[in-house]
Amino acid sequence: MRIKIFFGGLLLHLCILASAQQPHRFKGSLTYTLGPDTTATGNFDLNGNEFALTIVSMSPGVNVSKLKGIFFSDGQLMRLQGFNYDPAKGQDSLIYAYTLTYARDTTFIETKSPTRSSIRKYPVKIMETNAFGGDVLVFMPALLAHFAPKKIGDSVLSSHIAFNSARKFMIKKTDSQKLQLGSAVMGMFTILLDKNGGIQAVDGIGTSFNIKGKAGAYLNIDSVIAANVNHQRQHSRLAIINKLDSVKATINGVDIKIEYSRPSVRGRVIFGEVVPWNRIWRTGADAATKIYLNKPLYFSGKELPTGAYSIFTIPTPTGFTLIFNKQANIWGTEHNADYDFLKIPMQMQTLNRPAELLTFEIVTAGANGGVISFSWDKLKASAGFTTQA
Repeated sequence: MRIKIFFGGLLLHLCILASAQQPHRFKGSLTYTLGPDTTATGNFDLNGNEFALTIVSMSPGVNVSKLKGIFFSDGQLMRLQGFNYDPAKGQDSLIYAYTLTYARDTTFIETKSPTRSSIRKYPVKIMETNAFGGDVLVFMPALLAHFAPKKIGDSVLSSHIAFNSARKFMIKKTDSQKLQLGSAVMGMFTILLDKNGGIQAVDGIGTSFNIKGKAGAYLNIDSVIAANVNHQRQHSRLAIINKLDSVKATINGVDIKIEYSRPSVRGRVIFGEVVPWNRIWRTGADAATKIYLNKPLYFSGKELPTGAYSIFTIPTPTGFTLIFNKQANIWGTEHNADYDFLKIPMQMQTLNRPAELLTFEIVTAGANGGVISFSWDKLKASAGFTTQA
């Protein structure tokens, strides 16, 4: 009898152990929107440390990314392979393909297109890379959420390959059902989790993408692709592109030029939502907005010397602060306050006619002065300057 009890208990223990060792499986879909526009939708599947993504991008035309790979146990990438194609022309219409392998303390990333190929190597493990495209970048959080630390306040650190260099990438547990995930280039995404730790929603407002994501059930992705290709053939889509532009003026012998990227409203609530209050804003899109001066300017008597600077602002419901930063050539989300050179309060006004595109202006004011301003949506912010102290 004791033998039966012993073997019965042993069998139960082995069954429990085997069950505990079964890899968790999480699968579902994620759909991203930019204001009223759906920008991408796709399926994710994480089975233990093996994963797959199929992503349907919708701007300006439909294209599909398919990839699969294996994580290390901490969520860093061990192997990955994938490709992107135009479904309107068939799966053989390759746009680009890529592989990632980690070996000998090095991450190797190979990318190929019909006309060129490259292999780059980095002496780090990574969780993210720009090499596979923006939509792959923002779908990875659906997988990486499962490698977040368990304790509130703890962080997991890795790397994000952007602009051919390794930037710090972080996943931080901020609440029982909330994570912060991202890098200085991506910006920090807020990930909302369900009670089982699966992804429920993504808040990317204030990041490089300014998108929102919602998780759902696993999709019949072939039907999604077919429906979007059919829609594309019947209705052209406007590309969600931030228009590069510049404005320049010469005032009293001072040459002033501002280069910036112009985001559009696209039916969104801009200030207080797309541009959150009381946080640093790149005051444009993509790379940081830049100003070039061949001679000094003076703001409220404070000198801004000859040279190039990046421009940032801090919007609040009661006013804006204009910031000139000594790091001119940076991505717009990489603001470092240690390099802030000058901070100036701005004058605010409400526009009678909303501005769809962010618009900078430089105009003359008085005998030796001028005004730098920008308008977007329903607001205009201005700062006066002089060319002499």
